[in-house]
Amino acid sequence: MAQIRLLIADDRVVTRSGLVAMSREAPGLDVVGVAQDVAGVLAAVDCLDPDIVLLNLRKLSGDSLRRLAHVIGTHVSIIVLWCHDSAVTVQDALRAKVAGFMALEILQEEFASVIALVDRGCAAYLFPRERIRDISDGYPTATVTSGAMSTLTSRESDVLRLLAGGMTNKQIGSALHIAENTVKKHVHRAMNKLSASSRVEAALLVSRLGPLELTAHGRTARGQQRSDLSSTS
Repeated sequence: MAQIRLLIADDRVVTRSGLVAMSREAPGLDVVGVAQDVAGVLAAVDCLDPDIVLLNLRKLSGDSLRRLAHVIGTHVSIIVLWCHDSAVTVQDALRAKVAGFMALEILQEEFASVIALVDRGCAAYLFPRERIRDISDGYPTATVTSGAMSTLTSRESDVLRLLAGGMTNKQIGSALHIAENTVKKHVHRAMNKLSASSRVEAALLVSRLGPLELTAHGRTARGQQRSDLSSTS
């Protein structure tokens, strides 16, 4: 099996060494180089051809992340690591369309599995569930309107409420007594209606509404659907 080639970019020696050590202990991972700033990342990507960059540059701004992703994003997957003193936010990561964004302490627990997911083409955005509402406070509200919310069915509203609570598709299916594939269809349709580009973005949008407002939208949509059916019968 081919090794996943990692470039570790961290501006502090201690955490950089820790990431290197974790990578070398994990099966299937090969650390091909390290960097301590953006210039080092650009040079290393050009010379070492990594598959994934673990990016933990605390002073990196959102604009700088977008520029970096634009330059190297077609050649390598970027996982942004978040620390309490990081300047980059989850909103910045979503706008830059990087492959992953996660709190450093979570990555330490799920290190190899998260990297393997990203290497297979998945997006991995992991952070403590209790931070979703705090994170969403900085997300632009213009991307979702009352009209868009009113188009959601009651079932889509239920699914989004549980999604915003941090549940997986399997957990949502179990809670609502529906199949996991059905949950995926509801999530996909709701994302289209809200113009959300990912599950994370949909969860952030919904978490700002709160359960009462989301439920009200679901009831409005259900009432409208019944009215439409009555008018056509």
